[in-house]
Amino acid sequence: MSLEGRTHTRTRVESVLPALDRISASVYAVDLRTDEPIVAINPEVPLLPASNAKLVTAARAFAELGPAYRFETTLHAVGEIKDGHLLGDLVLTGRGAPDLSQADLMTLADGVAGSGIDTVAGELVVDTSAFDRESLGPGWTWDDGQFAYGAKSTPLAVERNTVDITVSHRTDSVTVDASPTSEIVRIESDVETGPSERLEVYKKRASEIIRVEGEIPPGETAVEASPVDDPMMHASSLLQDALEANEIDIDGWTRIENDPVETDGLPCATVESAPLSTLVRDMLVSSDNFVAEQLARTVALELEGKGSWGIWEEHADAFLADRGADAVRLRDGSGLSRYNLLSAASVSAVLEWVLEQPWSEQYRQSLPLAGVEGTVENRLTDISAPVRAKTGTLTGVRTLSGYVEDPGGEPAVVFSCLLSNLTGDLEATATDRIDELVGEIVAATDLE
Repeated sequence: MSLEGRTHTRTRVESVLPALDRISASVYAVDLRTDEPIVAINPEVPLLPASNAKLVTAARAFAELGPAYRFETTLHAVGEIKDGHLLGDLVLTGRGAPDLSQADLMTLADGVAGSGIDTVAGELVVDTSAFDRESLGPGWTWDDGQFAYGAKSTPLAVERNTVDITVSHRTDSVTVDASPTSEIVRIESDVETGPSERLEVYKKRASEIIRVEGEIPPGETAVEASPVDDPMMHASSLLQDALEANEIDIDGWTRIENDPVETDGLPCATVESAPLSTLVRDMLVSSDNFVAEQLARTVALELEGKGSWGIWEEHADAFLADRGADAVRLRDGSGLSRYNLLSAASVSAVLEWVLEQPWSEQYRQSLPLAGVEGTVENRLTDISAPVRAKTGTLTGVRTLSGYVEDPGGEPAVVFSCLLSNLTGDLEATATDRIDELVGEIVAATDLE
């Protein structure tokens, strides 16, 4: 973002961040009432944004899809139906819904039963053409996909492509169960009884096996999420269970199709996601990486007909360039990518641009309120002015960007603070330093 026309005088706000010679910092805040900068420390230097990337993802999703947008998942019967027999295939088509549930699959199966089908002579075909074949974001580290926060992004995804692993100690034994479980979910357990809960749950690399290890106290129960290795086969297996519950038999196999599958007529059943406005709020409040990637790839799908990270990057970078940002890039939607680069000025420019949009209020209300909810529930509790902000955390990285509101609830300040190359005590205290910085910004603008 070009800061031409905005003058800045160094203030005490900048002194809050120590050891600027030992870390990388990009900080910018502007008083929207005067259009004057409050703090500017290397504002145009691009750094890792971590989950502050989700601020751009949310803005692009609102702009390209609209707050009322809903994802659809459909199940078609392709072929003639005679006396309850479908002489053809069932085609399940996913278009990236981030909140598809096991209950939704039952609704789809109910629709098949309602069409009078009790036997399918063909196959269960899964149309995955909405997204390309990549399922882990560019620039993710090798171990991100082992844990729930790095679940695969796919056009068909049930329960965020994760399963809940429940570990219980009852009557002198430990049990480990998965939900929703399917024929591809395999658990390898090494959990013992111990004085305190100490569990690690992860998917073994290049494997369907979910590894559970550690200790659990007597009589206790713990639940941890794990990603599934093959989301499409997992989803199709769960759908077959739902069909069997409706006494519908499929004679053939499951077939995954990466190219579009022709379907004639109306689907047997369709399920819709929650509206985009709800999904964005869920994403920003809890910093949900999976939802962010589904939104980014769906923006690409709607713009170019294929949900790829490459298309997303092209359009996101063009959008940032239009906001005056130089030398920045956005490779994924969540901020997990270590290839992402944003500056405090570019993030602030996006937040200012949002205020000019018809959906700006919905966007701002999607951000968690500091001291109240989400990832900022326990932060900025000593600041009386309302702060709505998005956190970001990676190893060696801490970020926070958002709005400070006036007593009437209107945005008065836009701010962004990106810190990188943090080690030791500087990393341990970075969150506190950022919060102190926001406190000084509020004090400098007389909003308290």
